[in-house]
Amino acid sequence: MGQFEKDPHGNIILHQDPSGDLQDDLGRKVNDKGYLVDDKGNIIDCNGKFLFPKACLLSNEFPKIFPFTKFNPKRVTGDFEMNPSGIPILDKTPDGKLLDR
Repeated sequence: MGQFEKDPHGNIILHQDPSGDLQDDLGRKVNDKGYLVDDKGNIIDCNGKFLFPKACLLSNEFPKIFPFTKFNPKRVTGDFEMNPSGIPILDKTPDGKLLDR
C-alpha cells in the first residue's frame, strides 16, 4: 500500500503525474485502490518485489484469502478447566499474568 494523506471521510488522496499515472505521496506508482504497482499493473511491495499479478486482481484489489481460510479456535485456546458457570479457571503468576494448566 502506498503512503497517502486522507480526506475527512478517511479516503486516500491519490495524485496524478503528468502522464496520467496515479502516485502516492512519495511519488510511487499506485493503482486506484492505493496499492503499489509496477509498470504492468502487478501489485508489488515497497521494495518492488512482485506480490500479485494484475490478471488476478478483481477491481484492482488483490485476492482475499480470509474467507477461504478455515480458522480453528482450539488451535489458539489454552488448556484449562471451566467452572460451573462456563468461565475458564486460570492461575496467576506473582506478577499478575494469567496461566492455563
